[in-house]
Amino acid sequence: MVLPAMRSKPWLLLCAALAGCGAGSGIIPVGPDTFALSEMRSPALGGGPEAQRIVLAEANAFCRQRGRVFVPLMMRPDGDPFTPYYPTAYDATFRCVPANDPAAPRTN
Repeated sequence: MVLPAMRSKPWLLLCAALAGCGAGSGIIPVGPDTFALSEMRSPALGGGPEAQRIVLAEANAFCRQRGRVFVPLMMRPDGDPFTPYYPTAYDATFRCVPANDPAAPRTN
């Protein structure tokens, strides 16, 4: 007889394993209107390029939700450079400024 809890164990293990494949810092305030964000993705989940996409999307959405504009300050790939999968992470420091701020990107 297989108990219901035993049937769900493989799924729980799979979920736990996949949860460890991607991790992020969340958006952290580091100064006036300045924030940092970091994301790590395993190669199976897209690695550095996917981490970069997530960071840029989250940072832009974060600023938009506040009625502000995303201004990148420092953007860089990260992870262990001694692995063949480098980069597996992406770090960003950015500001959220009003659209009329001189630092805001100009659109033509």
